[in-house]
Amino acid sequence: MRKIFALPLILILICSSFSAQNRNDIDPYLEFLSELSEYRKVCRNALKPYRYDGSKTTHFSYKEYDYRKEVEIGTVQDSEYRLSFNSNGIKYDQIKVEIYDKPSKYNSRVLLYEKEGVGGNEFTVETAPMIERLKEVKREKGVDEEIIVRMRLKKLYISYIIPAIDREIEIDPETGKEIKVITKGAIVLAIGYSNI
Repeated sequence: MRKIFALPLILILICSSFSAQNRNDIDPYLEFLSELSEYRKVCRNALKPYRYDGSKTTHFSYKEYDYRKEVEIGTVQDSEYRLSFNSNGIKYDQIKVEIYDKPSKYNSRVLLYEKEGVGGNEFTVETAPMIERLKEVKREKGVDEEIIVRMRLKKLYISYIIPAIDREIEIDPETGKEIKVITKGAIVLAIGYSNI
């Protein structure tokens, strides 16, 4: 009977010694994911007094050309929203954030908000000024005032513009071949809405 209890105890001791050895060899990517978890908490706290509705972490790789990653956010029409961004996960070149009323496939979409130099910082933005911007553009285009008064944002389209960077090349010590270093980044977005 004692042998049955001794076997699990020995297995626990062996596993704990392996995990103690591996703590010194933490994978940098796992450490990065752990940091992102903390950034999500900071983002969520920045929403107060708005009620938390969700979050979205967008991962990206830097490439040798500029490109855009787009995120769609649905909104309840009569609620005001606050968007909290945390870009501390951007370790390389800074990116640009743009918010539109329609996806990138539409030429008639309206730029509601933009911010350059995003990287290693936090900021929030609310939808009330975006709605005013949308109404202003529609007035300039001659849309009827009755329609403009009832305008709401059903969805927001957030575009992250990632700049081109020169790729770093390392020599693989085992094979002696050149390999491209993959440079990654991430931005965290938390969404909250007014509960009144």
